[in-house]
Amino acid sequence: MTTTPRPIRDLNVPLTQLQSDLRHLLARQRTDAAAERLGRLLAEQPTAVPPSPGELAEQRHLLLDADPDSTTRQFVDLAKGKPWRAL
Repeated sequence: MTTTPRPIRDLNVPLTQLQSDLRHLLARQRTDAAAERLGRLLAEQPTAVPPSPGELAEQRHLLLDADPDSTTRQFVDLAKGKPWRAL
């Protein structure tokens, strides 16, 4: 079955409607692409590896080094005016 072509005047759409439809289409495409990227990122999320005992010791050393010659200064609890100590 063949249809007869419609005259161009029947397809006349105001420019503002075309612009509005295009804005909505682009916003929808951006949203869909962002959701797809987020899904891929969440699916590929690596599992956390617990730090080794050496890494934990190094972190404690950097946080709690009491040596006055050290390059890393102690964290000072501003409320108490004393060096911060871990529990």
